[in-house]
Amino acid sequence: MAESESLFSQEDFATPARPGGRKGQPQDYGYPVNDRAALSSKALEVTHRLTAQYGQAQWSRKDPLSMLVDIILSHRTRDEQTGAAYARLKEHYVDWEALRDAPVKEVEATINGVTFPELKAPRLQALLKRITEERGSLNLDFLRDLSTAEAIAWLERLHGVGPKTIGCVLLFSCRKPVLPVDTHVHRVSIRLGLIGSRVTAEAAHNLLQALLPPDAQAIYNFHKGLLRHGQRVCVYDRPRCSKCVLTDQCNYYQTVVQPQSQPQINRPPEDFNSSTDDSSFSPSTGGPGAGSGVGPE
Repeated sequence: MAESESLFSQEDFATPARPGGRKGQPQDYGYPVNDRAALSSKALEVTHRLTAQYGQAQWSRKDPLSMLVDIILSHRTRDEQTGAAYARLKEHYVDWEALRDAPVKEVEATINGVTFPELKAPRLQALLKRITEERGSLNLDFLRDLSTAEAIAWLERLHGVGPKTIGCVLLFSCRKPVLPVDTHVHRVSIRLGLIGSRVTAEAAHNLLQALLPPDAQAIYNFHKGLLRHGQRVCVYDRPRCSKCVLTDQCNYYQTVVQPQSQPQINRPPEDFNSSTDDSSFSPSTGGPGAGSGVGPE
């Protein structure tokens, strides 16, 4: 698969046109600079540093169908709540067929604790029924034997399964080179300047994928590194830049945080009496991509 190949559609996300009626420059909706080689080098350097910082993440042992169930539960839900709901499903139902055929209210009660259980319960069952109709049984292991493009195309046929879910299933359980972009990967990528400040989470999948080598391990390291960094350091509201190992690579730090911390010199005395108060500065309201707030798919 070529590095610049579009994974989820024929549209070239690398050079997107600015959406009609929206403000900003074209680069806000694509790459912030034209030098894609430099952006690729930055992405690899970021991956190297974050893997060194947080360690090599272990691959999941879940099969593709179990991963699909897990990811559906995880949408807009904390990891602890997702894990607890998934464990309750495994305890309550002997197999995924039993979950598929159970009363929907029973499933909803079993996964109570995740966000929107009243929506996720019927969605899970609808997906399981559709897979059974398509394949004759509940098993997605065949995805491992398909090409990456074929596996993506098959999952895209399932209603409500978008790029992030597809990426998680194919990368985590099939070890195919497909990048999932969650809220942390999206936010950190914008702040680093790998993608423009107005790039949506959906469009970010192909833009970021094109910066990475077509290698599942490299993509996995990038995803896990940015996810952990977004959870622990580059958080949504007030990123902990003093603890960050990427400040020399980060557009947000260099254009927003660092200037705020510099002493004000060569100003007329009256400027020091202005109403500006550094103590009220919130990174979530300024700089490229700050406070993007885009939740999981």
